Amino acid sequence: MARLTAVSFRSYRGHQIELRDAGRGQCAVIIHPPGGRGSPHQVTPEPEATTLVAQFNQAKALIDAVMGPRPPVMQRGGYSRRDMA
Repeated sequence: MARLTAVSFRSYRGHQIELRDAGRGQCAVIIHPPGGRGSPHQVTPEPEATTLVAQFNQAKALIDAVMGPRPPVMQRGGYSRRDMA
C-alpha cells in the first residue's frame, strides 16, 4: 500500500519553506532561498522539536538569523500634505 505524503509551501521573508508530513512522526522542513542565493537545505530538528510546527518555527528562526532584524512597521496615518506646508 502506498504512503501519502502531504506537502505544503509557505512564504516567509522571501524564502519558500516546504513542509512535508508523511505521518507517524515522519516530517521534514526544507528552506528554499530566493533565486541565486544558495541551494535548498533541510532543517535538522532539535531534540525538543518533535512536531512539524516546532520545526517550522525553527526554520523561521534560522531565516531571521540570516536576514537580520525585521524592518520597523510603517505607521499608517501621520501627516497629510496640508500639514507639511
